[in-house]
Amino acid sequence: MIGEYRGRQVIVRADHPSDLVTRVSEEDLKDLVCVQLLSLDNEIDDLIQWGESVPVDIVMRDPAEFPKLYRCADLLENHPVRVSIPVMPGCSKAVKLAVSLNFAVKLIIAQPDQSLIEELAQILDLYLHRPNVAQPVEYFHSTFLGFYHGQATSLWSVQEEDPALIRYVTDEGKEAISSRLNGFTFAPDCGAVVADYQRALLAEKGECEDCEFWDHCGGYFKSPDKQYRCDGVKSLFRTLKDAAGELQRELKSFDESQGEKQP
Repeated sequence: MIGEYRGRQVIVRADHPSDLVTRVSEEDLKDLVCVQLLSLDNEIDDLIQWGESVPVDIVMRDPAEFPKLYRCADLLENHPVRVSIPVMPGCSKAVKLAVSLNFAVKLIIAQPDQSLIEELAQILDLYLHRPNVAQPVEYFHSTFLGFYHGQATSLWSVQEEDPALIRYVTDEGKEAISSRLNGFTFAPDCGAVVADYQRALLAEKGECEDCEFWDHCGGYFKSPDKQYRCDGVKSLFRTLKDAAGELQRELKSFDESQGEKQP
């Protein structure tokens, strides 16, 4: 279906890397945001030298597959690589290996229970404090920068689920929006779906109404189940906020000490 979307920015997904090599033309490359590999079971040799500098997103179905990431390391010769990892039991092992291979990471997260919050806390500690982590771990990275710069961030856009920015084309060619927004309709030129959802959520005067992290979450973790309690995810937001504040204080102290040394 890529020919139907020429002139628009696209992400192309495939199970087999060879399909990308044979079906995505040179003409298509100029509109290509990235390619997604949906399986780790196939050889990636054909993809290594193809489409130089085209980002590759490896979408894992199960974090237990993490040993298979080793075979993808050579992609870094010509491509920036991200691994999208579902937040399921064992995801911290997958993240550790991905960052050790110098891959960026995106956490595919729903509404984590307490055991997954604990695993996410381990991943957050890895992102914040391990010196060998040289690539972003999302959503932590963008949220941390938002706290550091005092700017609101949208998890809907960070997690690539805002219909104003991205749509999903099914295998049947139908455009769809994030499953987190089930029940909301949209038009091809309408970018207000998330804003409509947020207004409806705040009107209920529930947990989101006075949440200190609303500007960085925007109700993301209240979908699909609005009764989900956010205590665990709030603890992660609080750790990110505290870490950003600590860095601000350290840099300020450093700048002041350097100023004192000026003649």
